[in-house]
Amino acid sequence: MISCADFLLRLNFFYNQKTPFVSFRLPGSNTLKCYNGKEQKINQKAFPKDPGFIMMPFDEGNKGYFLSSKTMFEAKITPNSLKNSLTEEFNQQEKFNSQKENYLKKIVDIKSTISKTELIKLVYSTSFELDLIENNFEAYFKKLLGLHKDAFCYLFYIPNEGFWMGASPETLLEVQDKKITTMALAGTKKRSVIQWGNKEILEQKIVKDEIKKNLTPFCKNLETTSSRTIKAGVIDHLKTTISGTTNSSPSQIINAIHPTPAVGGAPKKKALLIIKKKESHNRSFYSGYLGEINNMNCTLFVNLRCVHIKKNKAKIFVGGGITEDSKPEKEWEEIINKSQTILEALFR
Repeated sequence: MISCADFLLRLNFFYNQKTPFVSFRLPGSNTLKCYNGKEQKINQKAFPKDPGFIMMPFDEGNKGYFLSSKTMFEAKITPNSLKNSLTEEFNQQEKFNSQKENYLKKIVDIKSTISKTELIKLVYSTSFELDLIENNFEAYFKKLLGLHKDAFCYLFYIPNEGFWMGASPETLLEVQDKKITTMALAGTKKRSVIQWGNKEILEQKIVKDEIKKNLTPFCKNLETTSSRTIKAGVIDHLKTTISGTTNSSPSQIINAIHPTPAVGGAPKKKALLIIKKKESHNRSFYSGYLGEINNMNCTLFVNLRCVHIKKNKAKIFVGGGITEDSKPEKEWEEIINKSQTILEALFR
């Protein structure tokens, strides 16, 4: 265990030396961890047996990264250690607004597709590209940690990739000694809206039912909690926890459930085909997954509320679940609200 100041100094040293690293904090924890060293390219069919950290893309055909835990250190976060001096103001709102008309057309188009096919939900995403005066990754990460204490916060650096940073509210998979836990997280509303609408309740049910169906061949004693409201930044989501026991490996289970309907859609194959046609950007690691693995155990999160930073360019990724009940203007409002998680970390 080292001081937070020394921890951050090491991150800057790794960056200057072009050494890959990942720094992260689990939800509700005050411990920062860092794995650093040479990255290893891995595919989604089988993970390394050695303990470490994986960062995997949305597209299951693409490769991700593994960093071994052999070189790992930790620090305790204190309120004083998260003070920073961000000076840049967000003044690029017109870039968001310039994409609105096209986004609304895409939502209308997707609703039409849903009405004519077996598709019941599709997660459509977009990205906003912003200019930064400088890449002050330390200040961004400190701000993110201070703002989102109940999220999985991370900063991942690979020299040829640049930085990925995020504050995810969603667990993809936790396996500890054959006990498995995951969640169905879907439906979004502003905190000022008291009740959940039918669209959001149905959207969450689609995710829950599909995850349970896909887990059943790999798990015993599956149990599902009732849905409850959780906070994520300035918005709320509906969450259901699903648990059971398994003899399968994390990679086997992930291959069965990823991408879940929370980031892809249902039915899965149809949704993924339409996503490839409709989305104009490469999701890359957005809506993929990341976290710690140790042979048959893992703690993995969906890569949501994230940004890719390379040189002085930031690309913020956001998406929303579209059903036949979706209202295009409300869907636009939802992705703008979701983008606030990263905007608040990048700008004062």
